[in-house]
Amino acid sequence: MKFFIGLLLMISLHSFAEDDHHSHDHGHDHTSEENSKKDKKPLDAHVHGVSILNFVQDMEKLSFEFEMPGFDVVGFEHKAKKKEDIKKVRNALNILSDYKNMIKMAASANCKEEKTSAKVINEGSHSEFISQYLLSCEKISLIKDIQIIYFDSFPFSKELNINLVTKNKKLSQITDKKNSIINVEGYLN
Repeated sequence: MKFFIGLLLMISLHSFAEDDHHSHDHGHDHTSEENSKKDKKPLDAHVHGVSILNFVQDMEKLSFEFEMPGFDVVGFEHKAKKKEDIKKVRNALNILSDYKNMIKMAASANCKEEKTSAKVINEGSHSEFISQYLLSCEKISLIKDIQIIYFDSFPFSKELNINLVTKNKKLSQITDKKNSIINVEGYLN
């Protein structure tokens, strides 16, 4: 139950992180290539080159959610129809399906992946990739920093807006490839 409360906090932080972004006109409903039409809602505004990482701790559980404009991930925004574009999307989803392609933490924390998901959402001429990871860590307090591998996996991305929520603290910061380590010492316990 606490995990779901944390997820709600993460969603509320997401809207705070996007206050400085310009928006694309997203007047259409989106559809995921993997989801049915009943899961419709409009895509959030995004800026090419700028992605979001929401990170929530609940006891020994860590939840990471990346939201990335399609351009940042595959180099285009439209729904993939050509074989080459479809191959790029499949490759991206394969990369996104493993959190180790996105972040790196202290091995001594002994974190194990419990759940993962990766999908692409298309709306009009725009697309967005979303990946989510739920980890369970035996020694969570040993995590002093988190290295962002995301920039190596997706070189079109320039910035990552990070929102971290733990039991007692919150953190919002912007990072890029040159500053790809997040100091979380004192946040996770």
